[in-house]
Amino acid sequence: MRRLATAGVALLLSALVLSGCVRMPTEGPVVQSGGDASDDTVTGTYYDPAPPRPGESANEIVLDFLEAMKATPIRINVAQEYLTEGAQQTWNPESATITYDDIGEPAGEINLSVPITGVNEYDAHGSWVRQVGNGAADGVPDDTLGFRLTIEDDEWRINELPDALVVPSSWFDDRFRRVSLYFFDPTAQILVPEPVYVPEGDQFATSLLRGLLAGPSSGRGVTRTFVPEGLEPGLSVPIGDDGVAELALVGDVGGANQLVTEQMVAQLVWTLRQEPRIEALRLTLDGEPVTLPGGQRQVAVTAAGRFDPNGVRTSSDLFGLRDGLLVSGDIDDLQPTSGRFGTQRLGLREVSVDLTGTLAAGVSGGGTSVLTTTVADSGASASQVVRGAGDLLRPAWDAGGRLWLVDRGDGAARVSVLVEGQPRELRVPGVTGEQVSRFLVSPDGTRLVALVRGARSDSVVVVRVLHDAQGRVLGTGEPRVLDLGDGASSRIRDIGWRSLTSITVLNRITGELAQVLTVSVDGAPGDSDPPGWSRMRGGAQRLVTSPVEGDGVLVLSSEAYSDLTDPDRSVEELAPGVTALGYAG
Repeated sequence: MRRLATAGVALLLSALVLSGCVRMPTEGPVVQSGGDASDDTVTGTYYDPAPPRPGESANEIVLDFLEAMKATPIRINVAQEYLTEGAQQTWNPESATITYDDIGEPAGEINLSVPITGVNEYDAHGSWVRQVGNGAADGVPDDTLGFRLTIEDDEWRINELPDALVVPSSWFDDRFRRVSLYFFDPTAQILVPEPVYVPEGDQFATSLLRGLLAGPSSGRGVTRTFVPEGLEPGLSVPIGDDGVAELALVGDVGGANQLVTEQMVAQLVWTLRQEPRIEALRLTLDGEPVTLPGGQRQVAVTAAGRFDPNGVRTSSDLFGLRDGLLVSGDIDDLQPTSGRFGTQRLGLREVSVDLTGTLAAGVSGGGTSVLTTTVADSGASASQVVRGAGDLLRPAWDAGGRLWLVDRGDGAARVSVLVEGQPRELRVPGVTGEQVSRFLVSPDGTRLVALVRGARSDSVVVVRVLHDAQGRVLGTGEPRVLDLGDGASSRIRDIGWRSLTSITVLNRITGELAQVLTVSVDGAPGDSDPPGWSRMRGGAQRLVTSPVEGDGVLVLSSEAYSDLTDPDRSVEELAPGVTALGYAG
């Protein structure tokens, strides 16, 4: 019997929440149940599961124990009553969270196994790890949970069990919110969001802080943290009527005023600003006020803009080609740029502009070469940085000024990054050697996403990119194929950033019918499309998107476009001769 709860498969929960130290309301419904509560209880309701009843069978003990983990607000004090005294001391539900769609009847007598389907696993930070099985589509359970029971004080009690919080998917979806913990890239120049799930409610801010203090789980060379090891949060993060959150830190990390760096403040600000009530932060260490960089005692959550995970952009314009010349501006008012690409036809078929809007890279020679020049300097020449390629895709820039290239010549992709003006090839598992039709690089440079063509179906592959402190690319991690859901077609026309942690996918259904959906960049389930995004007609061929909130999501056909973020969306005519349209990056 395989046990799902293993080290490294965990969900961070506040010890305060899990220990049962939750302030109960003075009014409102409290539901008592003997184990048949609906999974549909939602945040804001209260469910108090029943403790063990005298004479319960081993099967009943296991099922009621699983029921007790659905307590609302989240707590485990009742669930612990189903365990032996020894197991109560050793069981660690903070070590794992497993969600399931359906659960079967236990099998066995002393060693019981419980079949479960629709299983997802999360790690210690709340990061999604993987989905197990196929949801019993073939009638076979995805996996089993293992329990060993014994008699204690003449009653059955659980003595061995998974170190996990095990709950229904619907329960989890209703009570946990997808957010990001913010760490730094290895150069400490830009913040990197790591998507996680944390419990909503009064402990939301505390859970965010606890997750950040636990450090990154993305691995060495991908992210780093400036929060010193050994820090723990206080019991809670109180938020005053003035919107100031008090972050009480505890730990032996040296003097309070030597603790905080500008980067640490940036991590706290960007992580805690996801609690909408918080407008500013104040820190204490072991009860002593902490002076922040600049001599201040508190910092607004609008601070730390220079570490913006989108990169410090100077332009929200669109850039593209019109009759072979570089143009920029609004989609309905694209004007030629004053640099070499905007005044001289150089045979460009694709173009991309860096995040600052100052440098452009164009693919010319039918896809065999890359030229770079400034966007607006009419006196600057165009330099050829790549020659002799096979079939180059649209280049991508990251905030470190690195230019990423994919050559798909001969149907076998080769990935390279421009280093000191010379392309350096990089082997990327799941991408190199495959038939790639589109690729993206995140602004922080830590994620590469590729649309890979297959013989029968296409896939979206994500890999993490490793750097050193000087920004040199060291390699990549293992590929992860994103699950697009049961409703997705087997053919994908295009992909684009929707946010820093999500991808928009343009699916081909028929020649005239397309589907637009959004998926999490880490492959986690549960992301839903914005209203009206499901399907559209008109021969949609390409996406023009950006991870920056407020930028449009354009779907282009050969002669028209539509902005999916416009509530009064309509199909508009695309200016003749416009191609290679995109935002900076």
